[in-house]
Amino acid sequence: IMHTTFEELLAPLNSFIEEQGNQIDQKSGSRKLFFADFTNKIIFAFVMKVPSLRQLVTELSSSEICQKLGLEQSPFSTLKDGFTRFSSQEFEQLFHHILKNASWLRIKAFDELGIFRLVDGSVFPTLCSMDWAAFRKTKKAIRLHLSFDLNSMIPVDFIGLKANSSERHFLLSILEKGVTYIADRGYFSFDLAAKIEAAQAFFILRIKNNLNLGRIIKLQPSCTQGQKIPPCFKNLTDEVIRFQSDQTANVYRLICFTVMQSQFKICTNRLDLTTLQVIILYAYRWQIELFFKFIKRSLNGLHLFNHTENGVNVQFYILMITAVLQLRLKQKTVLQTQQNSQQSAVIDLQKVNNIEQISDYDEFQPDLWIKTLTIPLQKLWKISCHWIRCLQNFIAKTFDNEVITKLGVT
Repeated sequence: IMHTTFEELLAPLNSFIEEQGNQIDQKSGSRKLFFADFTNKIIFAFVMKVPSLRQLVTELSSSEICQKLGLEQSPFSTLKDGFTRFSSQEFEQLFHHILKNASWLRIKAFDELGIFRLVDGSVFPTLCSMDWAAFRKTKKAIRLHLSFDLNSMIPVDFIGLKANSSERHFLLSILEKGVTYIADRGYFSFDLAAKIEAAQAFFILRIKNNLNLGRIIKLQPSCTQGQKIPPCFKNLTDEVIRFQSDQTANVYRLICFTVMQSQFKICTNRLDLTTLQVIILYAYRWQIELFFKFIKRSLNGLHLFNHTENGVNVQFYILMITAVLQLRLKQKTVLQTQQNSQQSAVIDLQKVNNIEQISDYDEFQPDLWIKTLTIPLQKLWKISCHWIRCLQNFIAKTFDNEVITKLGVT
């Protein structure tokens, strides 16, 4: 049965809608707007970069594309009501259903070393009327706390809270045994490190430069046999240490180096990794910053469609759902196109066994070293503005070989 590109994009939602949709609709009591219809329309808005809820109403009432997709017009009040009538927990269930049941490509080189989650927060500006988001006398904003799975390049846990909400509390709330959490220096504290240890989890965290150390063992900076540490890392040291003010007296590992004019101190309880592996894993932390940029700019997520706490988190869940649906569609079309043409990506990260093999850069410019780490991600794990434009142009067309090929090579 032939179907549109939009229907193919939404396909991972179908089983959840069939199982839970009627129950959610009965619980909401809505007679004019249903869960599946509301979800589809907001996803359409993010895909097509519709800048506001009122402009979505205009699109639904006048766009030929909406007519082809069966997206019927809805009054502004009805769409607005959906952000409070439906619970963010219902969209949380939908999001995790998609993560569990859809097929996600994984990066083998990371899987060989464990499960890695990048953690960070990003601020979204809000209206002055949003009292629940107040964090200073005259300022109101929301911080989106996010955990991003590095192994498959998808978001896995998140919540929107007022801007001064604790990043450490969010990290502690999502701890899983055996997972390694990677974050910047705002997260580190002696208490947090001890609690991660107690949860039998791991961390790779940048720390501030002014912490007093008690050095135990000086290690030789290491990498896997046949690899070498790029010379762009100056004054590189690797040590087993204790923090003098840490009452737990836990033993950690500290890797220090200088890049350009910046000094980095990376603390970890992963004693099994090579020095270069720790540096590479921390370097990939930047991927969560790029993801924030993607949902804010490429999906137009900066503009809030609703200003209640539930409504904001509904929007965040649909933003994340849209992001992972796009990634699934891109991966499907790229793999099918490559199979048909017998082409492959620059470096097949599904086959690389060691993250140290991803980059062969051996010069003195760190930005070029970073670039060699990220280029292999472009084909299967990155959504470009050109690909989104292509998706927009084909959204109401039949999902046939022509569309697959175009989406697979863009």
